[in-house]
Amino acid sequence: MRIKINRLKFIILTISILSFQSASCQEKYEQLPENKTDKTKIELASKITKSYFENLKNENHYDFKNEAIKEFKDKMTPDIQKQTYEQIKQKFGDFKSITYSGTWIKKDNDEFQIIRFKGDFERSEESLEIRVVINGSNKISGLWITLWNDNLNNS
Repeated sequence: MRIKINRLKFIILTISILSFQSASCQEKYEQLPENKTDKTKIELASKITKSYFENLKNENHYDFKNEAIKEFKDKMTPDIQKQTYEQIKQKFGDFKSITYSGTWIKKDNDEFQIIRFKGDFERSEESLEIRVVINGSNKISGLWITLWNDNLNNS
């Protein structure tokens, strides 16, 4: 009888572990279908991203005003912008263009939309990803560059 109970405990423990592992591996983000994207957010992100990189390319900085939250503006000082662009430029060359790729949301918090662009740079053989995070008030709360990955959940 004791062996049967221990086996039962082992089976329950194994099932619990497998359930936990599958739950923790679930995708956190989902891409919105085109008909559910907010065109205003996409246009805002596109306009600011192009202007941001063009300014840096021309050895200026972008002056974030009402289009971004205060915490973001405080961190994106002219020096930080120029240092970051200089690192990108050394590795990938100057900015050329962006192409809209999609809008994603976090499954448990759809207040923020992640607008994804493929960024082309002079010496980069592959597109880089430029992500612009926009909150429910149409304010930028994040912007970063990373290597491109088709699925946001794999990056």
